[in-house]
Amino acid sequence: MKLVDNQCILYPPQYNYLWRCSFLSLITATYAFYRGHYNLALVPGGVFLTSINYWRKPDYSWRRTMDIVYVKSSLMYQIYCALNAEYCRIYIMLMLITMCFYPVGIYFYKHEKYWHSTYAHSVLHIGGNIANVILYSGYIVPPKEEL
Repeated sequence: MKLVDNQCILYPPQYNYLWRCSFLSLITATYAFYRGHYNLALVPGGVFLTSINYWRKPDYSWRRTMDIVYVKSSLMYQIYCALNAEYCRIYIMLMLITMCFYPVGIYFYKHEKYWHSTYAHSVLHIGGNIANVILYSGYIVPPKEEL
C-alpha cells in the first residue's frame, strides 16, 4: 500500500518503532561518558537528540536534514578518532557492514515494502550502537590538539 499522506514518510507503527530504536543512542552516549570518552559521547548523544526529533513525525523538513547532516558529520569525526583506537578494526568492520543496510532500506522503501525498509533502517541504529559500544570499551588515543 503506497503512502498517500505527504505528512509523514512512514505509517505511525513504523516510525514509532524507529523512534524507540533511537533511544539506544542515549544508552551508548551514557556508556561513552562512563568510560571517559567525553568528546565521543557527543556523537551518540547528538544522534539521539536529532533522531527522536525526526522520528516523532518523519517528513521532508529541516528536522530530516539536521538528522542526516549530524549523523554523517559525527560519524566522520568518530571514524577519525577511532583510527588509533584499540578496537579500530572491529569498529570499522562492523560500521561498514551496518552502513550496507542504508541502501537496502531505500530499495525496500522505493518498492513500497515499508516494514522491510523500517527493519533495514533499525539495523543502522542497532548495529551502529553495538559498534560504538565496542569502540568505547577500549583505549582511544585522543585527537592531537592543534596549536
